Amino acid sequence: MPKVSMIDYTGFGSSDPARHAANVLVFAKATRLTMSPGLMTEIAKRPWGEIELELKYIANTIAASQEFVHYTFLIECATRAFTHQFVRTRTGSYAQQTMRVLNVEGWEYSTGKSITDNPLSQVVYDKTMSVIADAYDELISLGAEIEDARGVLPTNIQTNIVAGFNLRTFGDVARKRASTRTQGEYRTVLDMMIEEVKKVHPWTELFFSRDFDNAAKELENAISSMDIDRGKKIDLIKLIDLMRTKA
Repeated sequence: MPKVSMIDYTGFGSSDPARHAANVLVFAKATRLTMSPGLMTEIAKRPWGEIELELKYIANTIAASQEFVHYTFLIECATRAFTHQFVRTRTGSYAQQTMRVLNVEGWEYSTGKSITDNPLSQVVYDKTMSVIADAYDELISLGAEIEDARGVLPTNIQTNIVAGFNLRTFGDVARKRASTRTQGEYRTVLDMMIEEVKKVHPWTELFFSRDFDNAAKELENAISSMDIDRGKKIDLIKLIDLMRTKA
């Protein structure tokens, strides 16, 4: 099971990280009209109700301002299958545990639900993983370079990765991967990341639960429960996914 930890974020170390990050957002939005050296100090003195109204506006209109709030996550025990998809978001930053120079003897792997639900499939899967593990160790004992021996390792080997996103990018990823068509592990990791963000900046709920996002989720659930052809369901959900990318 993957594990997600927040290791850095805007406001980290300040007395009120959530308010500091909110102030940064409001400052970035305000500079579209006003630029002043003392603006951050002035914003910090405003009542929270006023700041919250600004955040609601930013969540639905001014995406550029969201680029000034940042998050860095440590994701542990995720599969390489997941990270291959994860790093396709090119506006994120990544540092992944190496298998090129690190001997990963004793590596762990993850198993999909369709396999764990079938005892016979589980036996075949585990047996295959055992054979791969023995082959990896033997190749290295025979003098193969680690970077060459890694070629036999499975896609579902577990790995650790550090990922950094600004709020705009992370919000986009969370919306685009909200679909039921998203790989289960990807959705699980994103849900954990969202919860970590909300722990340090509770007001980000405004950015993850916009009116459109909630409506899209309700529509997708309704389609999933319809008694229609599976292919038609997928086509309809694809349309919702397309709408998410435009919202």
